[in-house]
Parts: sequence; structure tokens; C-alpha cells
Amino acid sequence: MCEDLHPAPLSGAWDGALLGPVAEINEQMLECLRLMAEEAVASDANGGGAAAPRLVTLLSEDWRRLDAKAQRRLSACPYLLLDAGFAQPLRWEWLTGAHVMDATTVRCSYFSGRGGVALVRRTLVLAWHLARSNRVTARVILGMSALPAERIASARLADLEALAELAPGWIVPRWDSQPNIWRQLIGAACRGQPLLLRQAQLRGLQLLARTVGGGVAGDG
Repeated sequence: MCEDLHPAPLSGAWDGALLGPVAEINEQMLECLRLMAEEAVASDANGGGAAAPRLVTLLSEDWRRLDAKAQRRLSACPYLLLDAGFAQPLRWEWLTGAHVMDATTVRCSYFSGRGGVALVRRTLVLAWHLARSNRVTARVILGMSALPAERIASARLADLEALAELAPGWIVPRWDSQPNIWRQLIGAACRGQPLLLRQAQLRGLQLLARTVGGGVAGDG
């Protein structure tokens, strides 16, 4: 169970010093996805190329209309819109030295470019900081369960730098298999409708709570 991860208000009850870096990472991720959608359309117009990830393809038009103002609205969210597998303990076993990370399994279709590596690096450094300083907040903001928090907190920054360079395939946009959630978030952000955006973000917070709750149960 995770009683501390209830659907809290989306404003007024959060530490702005922590939400600032989260919003920056969210906005950077959204811009990466928008650019990926633009590049996919240009590639198709020029005769094709590498296929874009499924979420980018399904919501291509949505991503492309996510301008700077809409990105800022959507990124101002009290949790990370990036899923780095922080609720899945087995993915962080290699940090204990018990397992070796297999480079053949860490190809990333979302964040493999220079901008993507920088995004992953910033995410991991924030995770390392919160895992060491405030694990309750790490659970709420990052969706981090207990065992991953322990492993990340004890990791060397050099290990996390190496992970960022490899850009593991498990680092994806949150809910990448549930495009309707993103469609609602993007639509509310683009229309500038605070109430609808708040409701969509609250739904995301509830889903995140369930994910971490399952991860915490598995940690036992």
C-alpha cells in the first residue's frame, strides 16, 4: 500500500523548488516528442525512413500542435511525465553488481539522440537526488518504489551517466501504451482549459499511485 501517494491537489500543496526541475524535464520531453513527430512527417514526405515510436505515430497531429505555450501548460504537472521504470525493482538490479546490463537490450526508440541523452541524464540525476534526500517525494513525483530508491540512492553518478549514454529502452513517455490519456492531456493544454487539464492530470496522478502501489507490494 502507499497511503502517502493519494490524489493530492494539483496546486498550492507542492514544493515549488522540486516542481521546477520536474516541469523543466517534462517540457524538454514534450519538445523531443514534438520534434520527433515533425521529423516523421518530413521523412514520410521525402520517401520514408525509420519508423517513429508508436505513441508518436498515433498522436502525430497532436504532438505537432503542441506549441511552446501548450508545452508550458502541460509540463507544469506535479509528477514526471517520463517513465524511467522507477517502480520496477528488477530493472535496477545491475546497480547492485548482481547483474550486468546487456547493451543489446537497451536500445531506445524515443530518446536516443543527443537531446534524448541529455533528457535521460537530467531525469536520473533528479532521481538520485530525491532517492537520497526525500523518498516520499520521489514516490509521488517520480513514481519510485522502495527498492529502486535504495539502489539509485547508493549508485555512483558515473553509473547513472553510463546509463544515460546507453539510453535504455525502458525510458519512455509515461503511459506510452495508453494514447487516450495523452490525447486528453494535449487537447486540454492546447485549448488552454485549466479545469480540463487539471482533471486529466489528476487522472494521471491516480494511475501513477496504482503503479507505485503495485511496485511497493512487489518490493516486499
